[in-house]
Amino acid sequence: MRYKKLIQQATCLLLFMTQLFPLVSAQTIPLTAETWQVIDNENNQQLDLQIAEYKGKTAVHLGRHEIATLKTGEYENFILEMEVAGKAMPGIGFRAEDLWNYEFFYCRVFSGGKSDALQYIPVYNGAHPWQLYNEPVDEAPAIFQPEEWFRVKLEVYGQLMRVYVGDAITPNLELELLHDKLTRGKVFLKTSFAEAYFSNIKITELDTPFSIKPIGNDQKYLTDWKISEQITGNPHSQRQYYQWLDQAKKEHQWQQIKTDKRGVVNLAKYFEHPRAAVFAETTIPASEEKTVNLAFDFTQVLLIALNGEILFHGRELDTGNFMRVMTGEQTIPLSLDKGDNQLTFWIRSDDEWQESVNNPAYLGRKQAMNWGFIAHLEE
Repeated sequence: MRYKKLIQQATCLLLFMTQLFPLVSAQTIPLTAETWQVIDNENNQQLDLQIAEYKGKTAVHLGRHEIATLKTGEYENFILEMEVAGKAMPGIGFRAEDLWNYEFFYCRVFSGGKSDALQYIPVYNGAHPWQLYNEPVDEAPAIFQPEEWFRVKLEVYGQLMRVYVGDAITPNLELELLHDKLTRGKVFLKTSFAEAYFSNIKITELDTPFSIKPIGNDQKYLTDWKISEQITGNPHSQRQYYQWLDQAKKEHQWQQIKTDKRGVVNLAKYFEHPRAAVFAETTIPASEEKTVNLAFDFTQVLLIALNGEILFHGRELDTGNFMRVMTGEQTIPLSLDKGDNQLTFWIRSDDEWQESVNNPAYLGRKQAMNWGFIAHLEE
């Protein structure tokens, strides 16, 4: 009777634990053409699936700019595990609406041990805005070697993601996801600039939420903006700048926008084909005349005007952090009038830079990849 009672108690405990932490089983994804669809990311052409033996493992082999989309199923909350070996930046897209809009995580395998080894970005309209999202939140260190196998595990639930690399028992990277239009979608594998291999791919539906460490942010960003339609070309004089602004105010449909959770204005989000420049304006109220500092950073080219007076015109050339947009990297004084003050940015995307360095097309078209800014006031 004693053993029977113990068995009954153990059974009840197991049922109780199952309700608290639902049992799930990992689905091993077959490496077959029925399961994966491959395209060339440069020209948007369909390719045959390549399965190869690489350093003792059977794997999907992708060339230097290729995408392999999982045909079977869409996922919302999940655990995705695999082994990866690559030379440059193998990555994983998830919750993909299509190949233009998705969440994206990738590894810079040439940066093993460095602070930018892991990278997360939200992808809107094909733009990969890695310069806008960086450490300490969206980039993180991890240990791996080029062309050697390493394990990756992604856990995604709600708006949270955790990433584990190798044998890590605490997350290498944990954050709030930023794509505000996606909650469920396809999964795919992607390469950039060099080939990679993906093996032992498993997906588990995740039923139990998790939490992450709070992400501190004490900056009071300029969050509310309105933006013009896209403008081609670059202003070559103040007169031309004022003519363009006047024309945009009269003829363009302006959009009201807000920064994301990181304080970033990611302009690619608002244009189906991001590739040029826009005006962005915000209002700064002041109870009295005073001078404050505008702390900001940006992609490529920025012109700043306050109440119609041009205060700054510059190009992002820093090489120490490879043009990453960092809070307060640059500052200028703003002499505010009593009442409402109009702050105007004219900001260029990196489409010209992409062309000048001959970066590959994305799904067959040339476009901007980084386009945006971050700004706050310092009293």
